[in-house]
Amino acid sequence: MYKLVKIDLLDAYIYADVFDEQAYSLIKESEDLEEVLGFAIEGFKAVNPSFKTYKDWEEKAEDGGYEVEILGDDYKSLFRGSMMLLSPQVEIALRMAFRYHSGQIRKGDGTQYIIHILNISRLLYGQGGIEVDPVLIAASLCHDLLEDTDCPESEIEKWCGPEVLSIVKAVSNDDSLEWEDKKSMYIETVKAGGEKAMIVCLADKIVNIEDLIKAYKKEGEEVWKKFNRGKERKLWFEKAVLKMLKKNLKHSLVGRYEKLINELETI
Repeated sequence: MYKLVKIDLLDAYIYADVFDEQAYSLIKESEDLEEVLGFAIEGFKAVNPSFKTYKDWEEKAEDGGYEVEILGDDYKSLFRGSMMLLSPQVEIALRMAFRYHSGQIRKGDGTQYIIHILNISRLLYGQGGIEVDPVLIAASLCHDLLEDTDCPESEIEKWCGPEVLSIVKAVSNDDSLEWEDKKSMYIETVKAGGEKAMIVCLADKIVNIEDLIKAYKKEGEEVWKKFNRGKERKLWFEKAVLKMLKKNLKHSLVGRYEKLINELETI
């Protein structure tokens, strides 16, 4: 069940991870995340008509602003409306992801595909927009459009810009290749894509492994049947990605990724 809540920032710090229940009110509750997200996108703008930029939000949100947040299992945050104020590019990317991934289901756990996109963007958004690169957020929202939808490259470039398109291309698999070649090529294209492509890749890998560990706790060894090459080759791939990232990227999330791989290896 997903909960859409409105948080009164008069009574709460705008970057807080946990809010007192008295600080927020329930707007909508549903098992349909796409429906909840649609309300969240429009709802944030409706309750915050005076905020046009993230700078305005940082300076004035505690004086009459309302955060709109989607909470999932165990009240985990999946989305914050304030993310859309980072730049028009981010809002457009969100709407593109919402449109193109509509109706898609993840083969691994049967959840709506949009949860994967939201988890990655939320991870990169962190505790707020401080020092967050809007290009990274936009690219994280668009990262699977080329690989998993019929969205053309030209549309990403037109609405989100050439840098976002370049990142999305770098983190997209070439499905014309055999599995081992495809995964090896993926690592090379991510590396060649530069720092931002590696960060989007890193966030994607973290969310994927967290979901896999969660699925394993429910399904046990049966979960490995969903992977064409099984546990051994899955671990080979993750370790190869980690090796490349540790050599080429300095980011706090690399350590989190490594811990998740170690956990995955023990189950």
